Amino acid sequence: MLSEYFKLDRRYARSINLERDLDVPNSEVGYILTDRSLYALKQILVDVHQSQQTHAVTLTGVYGTGKSAFAHFLACLCSANSQTKQNALAIAEKSLAVEEFQKLKTNLPEQGCLRAIATAQREPLAHTIVRALEYGVNRFWDKKNKNKNKSEIASKLVDRAGEIAFGHQVDSKTALQLVREVITEAKTDVLLIVDELGKNLEYASLHQTEDDLYLLQQLAELKISNGQKFYLIGLLHQSFADYGERLASLQRNEWAKIQGRFQDIPFTESARQMTRLIGSAIDRDHSSKYAKKYETVIQKRAEEWWEALRSQVDDISPELLAAAYPLHPVTALVLPILCTRYAQNDRSLFTFLTSSEPYALKSYLDEFGIEKDCIPTLKLDRVYDYFIEAAGMGLASRPQLQKWVEIQTLVSDARNFEPESLRLLKTVGILNLITSTGGLKASRNMVMWAMCDRLSDRPQQESISGLIDDLLDQKGILHHRKQIDELRMWEGSDFDVEAAIANYIEQERSPLAKILASVSKLKPIVAQRHSYTTGTTRYFERVYLDADVDWSTLRCSNNNFDGLIGYWVSAEAPQSVPVKTADGRPLIVVNSTNLKLLEISALEYTALQKIRTKHPELGHDKVATLEIRHRMVQAERLLDEALSQAFAVGRHQQVCWIQGDRQVIKRTIDFNLELSNVCDRVYYKGMTLWNELINRRELSSQMVRALRTLIQAMLDCGDRPKLGLAGHSPEVSIYASVLELTGIHRKGKEDENWGFYPPNSHKKTKLKSVWEAIENFCLNSLEHPRTIDKLYEILDAPPYGIKRGVIPILLAAVWLHHVDDVSVYKDGTFIPVLGSEHFELL
Repeated sequence: MLSEYFKLDRRYARSINLERDLDVPNSEVGYILTDRSLYALKQILVDVHQSQQTHAVTLTGVYGTGKSAFAHFLACLCSANSQTKQNALAIAEKSLAVEEFQKLKTNLPEQGCLRAIATAQREPLAHTIVRALEYGVNRFWDKKNKNKNKSEIASKLVDRAGEIAFGHQVDSKTALQLVREVITEAKTDVLLIVDELGKNLEYASLHQTEDDLYLLQQLAELKISNGQKFYLIGLLHQSFADYGERLASLQRNEWAKIQGRFQDIPFTESARQMTRLIGSAIDRDHSSKYAKKYETVIQKRAEEWWEALRSQVDDISPELLAAAYPLHPVTALVLPILCTRYAQNDRSLFTFLTSSEPYALKSYLDEFGIEKDCIPTLKLDRVYDYFIEAAGMGLASRPQLQKWVEIQTLVSDARNFEPESLRLLKTVGILNLITSTGGLKASRNMVMWAMCDRLSDRPQQESISGLIDDLLDQKGILHHRKQIDELRMWEGSDFDVEAAIANYIEQERSPLAKILASVSKLKPIVAQRHSYTTGTTRYFERVYLDADVDWSTLRCSNNNFDGLIGYWVSAEAPQSVPVKTADGRPLIVVNSTNLKLLEISALEYTALQKIRTKHPELGHDKVATLEIRHRMVQAERLLDEALSQAFAVGRHQQVCWIQGDRQVIKRTIDFNLELSNVCDRVYYKGMTLWNELINRRELSSQMVRALRTLIQAMLDCGDRPKLGLAGHSPEVSIYASVLELTGIHRKGKEDENWGFYPPNSHKKTKLKSVWEAIENFCLNSLEHPRTIDKLYEILDAPPYGIKRGVIPILLAAVWLHHVDDVSVYKDGTFIPVLGSEHFELL
């Protein structure tokens, strides 16, 4: 089997976590210094001027380009651990010139650097710095320098970290002073690495009164008097300017000034360098008795492919192609381009190589074997199966989504074709995705080569050429552009989806709150603890609010809701927030974060909705229709993610106004607790009755029948235990909860007769205040009759919050008796004698 000879280096199978992996033995072994990482190493540790005390650098690159892996290697070079440091130096020595390597060793202190490392969260930069220093100090002195100053510095950092953990702020001045003290006491160079620095910048853009950026400037300009060096390394996914896009022009200028204090190193590898990395990830078992034979075969095949491909593809060699076996040479050249354009660069590439997912290289090695001198190679059709079918790569791409949609549609429509024809279409499709010009375009020769294990296999190439002709004859499947000799799987679309989206976004004038309300309606949430302890479920309606809100008219959309949560989507926070809505419900307002991302996502999703409904010509354009459908799925997912980030209470410290009181909520559980606390305060006269049948606003037909039966029993059998009811019917359940448990229906103290009485005050049902409200309503309605809807309004509002269902009707039924019997009530006894007109009213 291929897996017996070819092995995959497992160090490529996982992402680097700087804090987790720093002290892992031999975690640096096998690291490859690519062209970009070698350049970064020289800029940071080799060519740095001796008089330059503070060296501030940002490594900028999209996800998966190896920034964290390089930072880890850098930290290993600066280690005090002799073995870790020697391993890293050995890697550097292979790539650096002799003079450069000597400079590197000279610039690294023998005792190692104090390595302060942290992965940022969406938090103040000062907090990230404190966590990094605590991490570095604990490891540096514990392992190397056990001096008397350690305890004092460590104690300070532990105290500050504890304050942060408990929600207190550590200001920038304190963080800067701690950096100075650590440098002074370390008596060696200090390396401060902040991974995901962009999260700090996002926080700074959302909290523009903070002085995080000024702290960055101070760190980049830090003056050191004792000859030490201070390295500040920040890892970013985009430039400073992109993180500050939502700021005003004046503020963006300030950001640009601070960015100028850093040397920015773009961290993106070329496609050919990534092909070299593929070869580094694939090992061979040289102990095999067939190893020499296999090596000879691979070298021979690689030279043949090099001769054929070198006129069309630059910067390749037989060694490059041989190292990537058992990937087909064309596959080895195409994969990096595919991962860069449509996925997460190196990360997606190595996931394909080392994961056990279907169609990945590891699975391929387990499925196929070597026959004689034929080593089967992984070809482009399998790459299609992995990235398009298994990994869903196409949805991650925006620029060429239309091309991807039609390719996938045509391949799907051809699923009943012969397997070889299907392989041919997948091969052409992948080549179409990466290029339409250059050496790797889908020319007839390139397609034939990409489907053969051996370049000399003429019969197979002739067979493939025949398949191409057959598919060209089938209109709508394959097309040949003679001018550039390219096979294509799509004719294209007359509708420019990208331009239509841009046009609708440009024309959109509706405020963000209105857009969000139309495309992403918020579901109510429950005050969980309050609902559990009282048996009455309290719902909070959720709406979007902005600076145009009129607080005097803001109210819940209907009486089913017990409160209102407004999500604030204006750039400027509200100056003040009312305690309650216009209809007396408690009001909570949650401020948003990362508003720019939310706005972009909402506008794109809205534009796609309008395109789908306002362009009837799309009904005749299958390609554009499918593209819009795919884009809408992607846009909806991105909008959901943007909403989660904007209002993720607990993920980052969220500013909320709870009944007019401004608070900072740090955890989701704290927010849920506040909802219940609000309900406790507002609905303090509410009842506690544990029966899900009665705590409802909407009554089912079954409940209406049960209620009628129960009232009739109250009329006919009020002097009998349990009103003469038996069994486990709904009316029995209602009687037990509302009349029996509360003591409303019980024996009299004097005559031992069953009758209706005020509820027992010692019961835990809290029904007495509700009873008094009904009593006052009924007595006040004797001279001026009012409908039961008015009673609903009184009990539904704070401080009662009784739902418009069983309770008001049932308790009012006790009160609906003849006026002449009111005097009987004054003696504490109720004789509900209802006439037919009252019963019909109920």
